[in-house]
Amino acid sequence: MDTIFVKNVKEDGPAHRAGLRTGDRLVKVNGESVIGKTYSQVIALIQNSDDTLELSIMPKDEDILQLVSPAPAA
Repeated sequence: MDTIFVKNVKEDGPAHRAGLRTGDRLVKVNGESVIGKTYSQVIALIQNSDDTLELSIMPKDEDILQLVSPAPAA
């Protein structure tokens, strides 16, 4: 299983205007969960989309996988 994070979003591009940001985590493609899928399976879902591509994301600043940090040493 791969965790897929947005690597780069072009400033003022369509993805940026739609609210996608660098560091966001991909959760669903066209309503289908990406949990348990490999990177290549997720890319295939994206490439096999019809005229519309719907991505569900977890914003970086709300993503528990990215917010958890180790406690400082005492």
